[in-house]
Amino acid sequence: QVAYASHIHVTGYAGEANHASYLSFLKKVKEDTQATVSFDVGWDPTEEWKPEICQLFPYIDVLFMNQTEAANYSRKDSPREAAEEFARTCGMAVVKLGRSGSIAVKDGTFSQAAPYPVEAVDTTGAGDSFNAGFIYGFLKGKDVEECLKCGNGCGALSVTALGGNTGFPNEETLKDFIAAREGR
Repeated sequence: QVAYASHIHVTGYAGEANHASYLSFLKKVKEDTQATVSFDVGWDPTEEWKPEICQLFPYIDVLFMNQTEAANYSRKDSPREAAEEFARTCGMAVVKLGRSGSIAVKDGTFSQAAPYPVEAVDTTGAGDSFNAGFIYGFLKGKDVEECLKCGNGCGALSVTALGGNTGFPNEETLKDFIAAREGR
């Protein structure tokens, strides 16, 4: 039940088709619970990229977009500019850059994390895996850069096997993977 959740992840935004219901839901979550909210906008199937999406941002603690989504919704030249704009109204804006790693802006502070190169077998689910890793770090109280590393690690491991979540790591595997890549 939502009332007892400590964190809620939302995705599936489809512009005008569900904007009002998402806005109503997010407002209700913030009014009725202490839960933090993460939101992955996902691909706009209409490709209209309506700026009204920004009405949702005040109710979102962690906003996720990929590089293309960020460019289309913000109409900015760079992912960093997009993240900076979005972070003015949401808790934190995170942009997934695929093979280039990831970036985030929180409280006006820019953070980034390099990618973890792997041999990609299937990219299905990489973005969702990144989100899960980032939220893992977020819920563990890690700083933004460490959250980005957790996201990058989960996304990287995810693409090493066929299927959307076959390569997704457990906590120990993620820690070992990051430590090996960071030289720890």
